[in-house]
Amino acid sequence: MIKLSGKYILKFLQNHYEFVQDAFNYSKPDFIIDIDILEKLIEEYNISNEPKISLSKLIDVKFCRQLPTKDFKISRSYADFLQFLFDDFTLDLPQTLKERYKTIFELFSALKIETKTSKTTILIQNIINVIDVFLNDIHRQTQRLLSDTESLKVNANEYSDLSKRLEKAVFWIDEYIEPLNKILEKGHPESFYSALVEIQKYTSEKQYIVSSFKLKREYKKLYGAVVYARAELDQNLQKLTRELRPLLDRIKSDSIILSGFYHFVENVDYPESYVVPIPSPIKKTKGSALFKEFHSEAEFFVDQFNYKTSDVYYEEQIEEIEWLPDSTYFKEQLLNEDKVDDFYLWCFNALKKHTDEITLSKFFSLTNLLLEDDLVAEYKTDERKIIDLKDASIKIPKVKVYERIPK
Repeated sequence: MIKLSGKYILKFLQNHYEFVQDAFNYSKPDFIIDIDILEKLIEEYNISNEPKISLSKLIDVKFCRQLPTKDFKISRSYADFLQFLFDDFTLDLPQTLKERYKTIFELFSALKIETKTSKTTILIQNIINVIDVFLNDIHRQTQRLLSDTESLKVNANEYSDLSKRLEKAVFWIDEYIEPLNKILEKGHPESFYSALVEIQKYTSEKQYIVSSFKLKREYKKLYGAVVYARAELDQNLQKLTRELRPLLDRIKSDSIILSGFYHFVENVDYPESYVVPIPSPIKKTKGSALFKEFHSEAEFFVDQFNYKTSDVYYEEQIEEIEWLPDSTYFKEQLLNEDKVDDFYLWCFNALKKHTDEITLSKFFSLTNLLLEDDLVAEYKTDERKIIDLKDASIKIPKVKVYERIPK
């Protein structure tokens, strides 16, 4: 009997990677593989690979076990890991996911009435585990649906038949997309999402009011897990509603149209097969394929491409930046006034002493003096006056400004 360890199992998977992948592919979707197929895979693998592999070794590393039917079933632990490893997940029916709601509802109901710290901790851990498993399942379902839908979109070999594409699109909408939407629906009282909302409200309060430090920590963990789960479900719900459903609807409608056109072309020599007779909109007449106006109209069309647009060059005007004294200079001038009854008018007059072109930018650069901590501004009236600048006319209030007296 081989003593199993994590390193040994990883080494087994690394050494026999190609065999494991082949066995995994043949066993899908129920991870059961016929004994004859498994023995053939082992034989073909051993021809060109070292070290060799055998049925006994597969059983020793718990890769698979034999069923009463003589077939072999890949262990669930390996199957889950290999699905993650190969990014190849099997689809479960949404009813399986719906059972998660019942589980989490029962655990949450028990949590609300539990008084023992040890039992409360176990219930919280179980709820977190259920949430993790549910998120993993939803992610797998969504990724697999996206992958399979893409194969429909690109007309993969297995879906080259239009009737099969239509049938598959309808099946996925009815059996997966609609049920998954109900499981994740935010407004539905019995959806998994609604259960998460209730748990978040409950844990948001409990993590602050419980007296035990250990319980505070556990409730905080559960709160974090729920907030993360809601964000993840929002993303998956967007993929279902914004990507998968519209794409499948388009494939469905396109397939119906193409199927009808295919039927039309296939029976074009047997018009009696059509439900509605083909109309004859074209009147059969004898005539030339060319007509007199064709030459002149063709010349008119071609002439529009026979000229070249002249190149136009624009010379960029570089704005000359006029020098002004810095804000320290103006602040000194303002403080020398002792008190200014109309601050904005004072700013305008102060700028006028240094430049004839007072722009909005220069004006507001100076009025920023109001933000200085050692200045006090008082504003009591609704009166406005207009000041005309070079590039704007502005309405300004009357603001009184004076120096703050230090305490």
